Amino acid sequence: MKTIAIISSVGGAGRTTLTAALAGLLGARKHAVLALECDPRNVLALYGGLREPAGAGLASYLLNPGSAPAEAALQSDDGTLWLPWGGARPQGGLSAAEQAMIAATLHRQPGWLRDLLAQVDLPGNGIALVDTATWPSVHAEQAIAAADLVVVVVPPTPLACATLLRLRAELAGRGKQSLYVANGISPAMALHTDIIALLRQLLGAELSTYRIHADSGVPEALARNQNFSLAAPHSQAAHDMQGLATWLSSWVKQASRRAAPAAGGAP
Repeated sequence: MKTIAIISSVGGAGRTTLTAALAGLLGARKHAVLALECDPRNVLALYGGLREPAGAGLASYLLNPGSAPAEAALQSDDGTLWLPWGGARPQGGLSAAEQAMIAATLHRQPGWLRDLLAQVDLPGNGIALVDTATWPSVHAEQAIAAADLVVVVVPPTPLACATLLRLRAELAGRGKQSLYVANGISPAMALHTDIIALLRQLLGAELSTYRIHADSGVPEALARNQNFSLAAPHSQAAHDMQGLATWLSSWVKQASRRAAPAAGGAP
């Protein structure tokens, strides 16, 4: 199994939407997929068909290590497993004391999520997609530490560009392979065109050739629990997501093949 963290250095980048779309597309490519949320917003499972914020999830496990996180997992019709953050209650969310306890645990155990994912029993071509809170945060740090590949979602905004170099330096310093994906691009807007040119200059080959074009149908389809790429297969955004999913599928297969000889102890 390979773990792919979906992160960004600014809010509103489209991490969760892209995570949900990729989960379905990678499942269609015969990968066993676990879409996992390391984000206190607790919204990822809504994209997987849950009708209200999840009560059980990773937060429950952090507060009660004796519980089994697998019990909180949900499976959608396409076979994707969804593991939400959890914490929703009839009277509201987690208390301030509970949130502080969770944050302290994640600070104290920077490899907590990595160790948890090591216990997940998915096939060799399985993929864990981790949707996480905006970087820098303890939640994003957990996802990065667990990741075999970090996908950085970059919206076409000046703030995203201003924070990108610091994030890139952090990932390079930790030896993480990264792929940067421009998301929400409108080619008719001069600012977006200029930002894409700047990203090419800054990132070179780390910038994905598949940039996701803006399309209002993406969140609408996910709100209706539909796979956007199937609901609107001829849209440019669907084509972009299909291309990105194919790239990620190939990366996982190649990485798994490289790891197999090492695991077997023979070339």
